[in-house]
Amino acid sequence: MSKICDICSNKCWGSPGYHGSCCSIEDRDFIIGPHPDSEEFLTKLNEKFGREFEFDEIFYSYEKGKTIFPNKSTWQNPNSYPALKINFSSMKKPCIFYNTQIKACSIYEIRPKTCQDYMCDYLTENI
Repeated sequence: MSKICDICSNKCWGSPGYHGSCCSIEDRDFIIGPHPDSEEFLTKLNEKFGREFEFDEIFYSYEKGKTIFPNKSTWQNPNSYPALKINFSSMKKPCIFYNTQIKACSIYEIRPKTCQDYMCDYLTENI
């Protein structure tokens, strides 16, 4: 797994210095979802942080998400939800759990199944 983490943090898509594309919207028609294990993930998150998170703190439902990027087809597809919320204060528009300073997921050990299973084309071809 360390080889994958190194690529994703330092050479995402084979581009030196680029990181976390799968965790960021950037300017693409991309969404960080769907997350069918959203309730299980919330339970893990509650345990990790010792407090109760509400669904709407962590995820976008279709009803809310479709209004965020009305011109992006993935955001208009109900099958893309629930999707992880985005940090709009960063130009990359990463997931709220992606730390752009350390180039890593802050909840890596409990991340949702969709995130665990994600393999971009570059990783698939090079791992």
